[in-house]
Amino acid sequence: MKSLPMRRFFSVVYFVILHIFAVVGIVLVGGFFAIRFHLTDVQGTVDPRSDEYGPTASGSVSEKNTDGQTAGLPDSFAELDQKLSDLSLARKVRAENLCGITVVGRYAPVNARNILEVMTSSGSDVLVAKMLLAAKIRLEGAGHEDLFHECLSDSVQVSDEETLRKSFGTAEGQNLFPWMNDEEWAAIRSAIVKDKSAIEKASSASGVEPRLVVACAIVEQVRLFHSQRELFKKVFEPLKILGNANKISLGVMGIKEATAIETEAHLADASSPYYLGPAFEHLLDYPAGSDVAGERYTRLTGDGDHYYSYLYGSLYLKQMLSQWEKAGHNINYRPEIATTLFNVGFPQSKPSANPKVGGSGIKIGDAEYSFGSLGYEFYYSGELFDTFPFVTGKK
Repeated sequence: MKSLPMRRFFSVVYFVILHIFAVVGIVLVGGFFAIRFHLTDVQGTVDPRSDEYGPTASGSVSEKNTDGQTAGLPDSFAELDQKLSDLSLARKVRAENLCGITVVGRYAPVNARNILEVMTSSGSDVLVAKMLLAAKIRLEGAGHEDLFHECLSDSVQVSDEETLRKSFGTAEGQNLFPWMNDEEWAAIRSAIVKDKSAIEKASSASGVEPRLVVACAIVEQVRLFHSQRELFKKVFEPLKILGNANKISLGVMGIKEATAIETEAHLADASSPYYLGPAFEHLLDYPAGSDVAGERYTRLTGDGDHYYSYLYGSLYLKQMLSQWEKAGHNINYRPEIATTLFNVGFPQSKPSANPKVGGSGIKIGDAEYSFGSLGYEFYYSGELFDTFPFVTGKK
């Protein structure tokens, strides 16, 4: 017969274990209902510089409505470039761009080099103007006001493209965007290039520009790497791999299971505002008799091949882009809005003529960023443009 102290010991152990399981059960059930009723959805905030992201080319080619907002955004950069058919206007915008590159080169020769290379490869003055706007917002945010004012003067002397190429064509050094100078970015950059074929395959299936898919994926990775520094140091950085999953958001694109289920449902629901058409209906079908929940989890978290993670992410994004386009607001070339929507999700995807940049706050060092602002900075930084080029719509 066991002694009384021993009985008490086992009673205490039993009591502790019972309560641990009870707490775990409550947490799991609470997590289930939180996801089920969208309590974990990202609410996000509006970026304090949100209203600065829309104009292009110093307003030269950006049409404004009576409220001062950008109106009638086109389907491609090519359509905006077509507006420059007037030779005098085209020359003015090109001169402004060359002047802007000169200004950027004073502070960040590497960025001037990137913009020059994009200018040569794309031939799009509007795209270059957008890249310069991203640089301007960053410089002004760092306290350098009115640097580009001289570029609006007709009397300013502008260096030609060849002269600028001699000055900045082989430039090295720090990037204008501070978060692209750290070890986290170096690891992400290396790893995302390895996924080039999977990204292009998913983008081809969804019809979303690869660079836009990459912008969403990169910001998810930046957030993960900076929030899990120890794991980054031990695993991600040495192996140069992307972070895969946590308890709620899954895979390299951070897709929640509930979001994946909604994305699948919208593909088959012709009455949904997110419906993409018959050609997309069966892209995420499961084999007959398969364990759908288990297969979905494997798709989103697969370590060897990230194709399905990118496919779910790009289809999810495509559904919201399509919703906005049907409502008369084309945001295919507004990466700051597209990435914000990717972050905040279906519940907050409400088409508007004056959309706001924002989403989750992300702390990098001492600086605070919004999800959408980081997506914008990557997209127009020129980084990785040789691997994931801009789609301008030009033949």
